[in-house]
Amino acid sequence: MIIKKRQLLMATLVLALAAAVFVNWYYTRPSVSTAANAESTTQAQAQDAANLGDARYVIATDVTLAQEESTDYFAAARLRRRTAHDEAAETLNDVIKDESADPDAVKAATVKLQALADTLVREGDLENMITAKLDCDCLVILNGEQAEVIVPKGALDAVSVVKIRELCVNHADCTPASVTMTELNN
Repeated sequence: MIIKKRQLLMATLVLALAAAVFVNWYYTRPSVSTAANAESTTQAQAQDAANLGDARYVIATDVTLAQEESTDYFAAARLRRRTAHDEAAETLNDVIKDESADPDAVKAATVKLQALADTLVREGDLENMITAKLDCDCLVILNGEQAEVIVPKGALDAVSVVKIRELCVNHADCTPASVTMTELNN
């Protein structure tokens, strides 16, 4: 009786596997078409073949390499900036948490920590707004009332300069003369 149950189970599994193979073949088989419909089917298959799984050689152009280099620059610069800000925040937090610290020093460290946090938020917001308006990556460095904006090569023209300056004046409390824009030299 045990052998019959095992045989029945094996037969069921073989039938299920056969059904799966048939369904796979049915939906992936080449379709039979008439002569009038053959051309459109061939074009559709050629388009599918061109998009699905084809290996293509890609020749990197200078523009692509420049974009990759500028992306690497912006990522590295953001990492350096974040590291510097984290170290400054850690130092200020150490002063604030030190029980033996002078109350005036704690108050000054608290004010500086809040200013650092505000600067971080404004830098991030400005970078997002400039990226949205210019459709390119950028790096914003705020130092008091000074703003330095770094953009990829070819991103600055008369219109983009006005847009960047307007955003910095409106959102970073800078004067138009204190906004500096720099293009990468890639």
